[in-house]
Amino acid sequence: MARRPPSNPVPPARMKQAQVRRAPPPEPGDDAPPPRPQRKPRVWPYVLVMLAAWGIIFGGLFLSHFVDSLPDVGNLMVAGPSRDVTILDDHGRQIARRGLTQGRMVPVEDLPDFVPNAFISIEDRRFRSHFGIDPIGMGRAAVSNMLSGHVVQGGSTLTQQLAKNLFLSPSRTYERKLQEALLAIYLETRYSKNQILTLYLNRVYFGAGVYGIEAASQKFFGKHASELGLTEAAMLAGSVKAPARYNPIADTDASLARARIVLRAMADAGYIDENTRQMASATQPRLVRATGTPGAGWFADWVESRLDDYVGHTGEPLIVETSLDLQTQAMAERAVAEGMAGDGARFSAGQAALVAMTPDGAVRAMVGGTSYADSTFNRATDAVRQPGSAFKPFVYLTAFEHGRRPSDVMNDGPVDIHGWKPQDYEGYFKGPMTLVEAFAESSNSVSAQLTDEVGPAAVARTAHRLGIASPLAKVASLALGTSGVTPLELTGAYVPFANGGQGVAPFGIVSIRTRAGKLLYRHRAPGIGLVMSPDSNAQMTQLMAQTVATGTGKAARLDGRPTAGKTGTTQDYRDAWFVGFTADLVCGVWIGNDNNTPMKKATGGTLPARIFHAFMEDAEQNLPARPLPGSQLIARADQAATAPEAPTAKPPEKHEPDALERIINGIFGGT
Repeated sequence: MARRPPSNPVPPARMKQAQVRRAPPPEPGDDAPPPRPQRKPRVWPYVLVMLAAWGIIFGGLFLSHFVDSLPDVGNLMVAGPSRDVTILDDHGRQIARRGLTQGRMVPVEDLPDFVPNAFISIEDRRFRSHFGIDPIGMGRAAVSNMLSGHVVQGGSTLTQQLAKNLFLSPSRTYERKLQEALLAIYLETRYSKNQILTLYLNRVYFGAGVYGIEAASQKFFGKHASELGLTEAAMLAGSVKAPARYNPIADTDASLARARIVLRAMADAGYIDENTRQMASATQPRLVRATGTPGAGWFADWVESRLDDYVGHTGEPLIVETSLDLQTQAMAERAVAEGMAGDGARFSAGQAALVAMTPDGAVRAMVGGTSYADSTFNRATDAVRQPGSAFKPFVYLTAFEHGRRPSDVMNDGPVDIHGWKPQDYEGYFKGPMTLVEAFAESSNSVSAQLTDEVGPAAVARTAHRLGIASPLAKVASLALGTSGVTPLELTGAYVPFANGGQGVAPFGIVSIRTRAGKLLYRHRAPGIGLVMSPDSNAQMTQLMAQTVATGTGKAARLDGRPTAGKTGTTQDYRDAWFVGFTADLVCGVWIGNDNNTPMKKATGGTLPARIFHAFMEDAEQNLPARPLPGSQLIARADQAATAPEAPTAKPPEKHEPDALERIINGIFGGT
């Protein structure tokens, strides 16, 4: 019986594929290849791409934080404002040179080649080839520092140093270092290498208060930067590492030793040959040293602060001739230093001030404290302190102008002025005494009575007329100097007593001119004229001379030289003064404490009078002794009062001509 075909026949091709799919797996040992593993999707490239994208985003945001804070560098080639002021004493000696913060911008092309090469050799030998930061130099410095165990090399390039000096703080933080690197790269994209060198050399600090190579050249060597020699250039390049230590005037030997290291580096870099290096190493340049004393800075500060009042800000280098005498200044500093070292601690006095001027008001010496290095605050010009009894000359002068005489007798006894009851320093009263004695013994009672007689307002007007500029309270206690004044103005107000009664305005600036020679200002006498009569001047000289001869100012007396003055002591010994004069100088001395704490029994007749004496002995040792102008008036008055009356000359008898003479006179025109 024949078979029936299937109802759904499978095409041969389909059947063949089905047979292939259904084939059993090969037995072990068969030569058929193993089945291919199924592939999984590759994820890690996608992850890396995403991480890179986010890294770029966050990195951009991170850098933008610094980029946004970077300063504008578009105008760096424009020289900033600077004031170059040379201050000279009355003999033309340099006291100080101020304002050299930047100096004139000197292009590097105007300098000898060895000048920039000296800085490149010692600071950044790969400067010409790097792009602002030097990975090779940083790596070398890191290795050296690691081997040494401490920092012996820096990896910063000149461009990085410029960025730091111009814009950044000296803090050692990662943020600051990153800003420094970004700024260095940015500067390299904006400026050429020579422009960056120009900026660096004109802005870097060289020590001794000067910035920029032109200012440093003038300060240390007295020449323009374009005139520098090789050794001088090496000294300047060497000072950049530690300006306070290696600048030429701070330590010449250290500066020269550092310069030899720079010269060796220049030879190693091929900028100079060995013979040139040896010659330069053996050369010692001539340095320009300021002859100013350690404490002359107070006077220089005072002068500099007043320049704008005279000439404004000219922008030109200035030469300021002053009245200060450096030798006299040195004597004043020594007198204050030795006096305070000897007795300052015993009296619990922490500070002192001294001002000396000539009878025309020219300041010859000014000491504003015990140490300018420790405190630049000028107590001579800016400390407002109570003058105490040193104010009494204005009281007595007012009384004389209202009719009192030195020989008048007043009672040194208890007084009650509207409830105010002043006491004398000794704690007891001395009874009746002349005004000469009351002044010499510094009687508070008599001074208060005189002030009450004439009125505090009259006393204040007298003090202002003689030169006190500070406001004065018109109250009874003004008699004892309770209104504050500065040592400069009080000393200046004593000058009329020393010069015969002429008013003065204390001054320190004699002339101002540009370095090119143009005169901008010259001092002229203010023409104040007489501020007291000759009689009053003679009376006041008598009182103040007696104070030094027998009164509270005996410690200030100068042997063989007429001297006058007045002591001053305030309540609780917070201030002690002596202001006195000879025919040549007027000098005021103050001691006290900046915080106004009381001293220990310090009076004007103790340490201040001794400082005055020590200074005046030195300052006048080569001057002839001359009488005080007021004492000359006294002598002339005494001489006139005691001289015998001169006989009166008889008038000649009138001659009557006879008849013959009348005829002859008529013919020849006689009378």
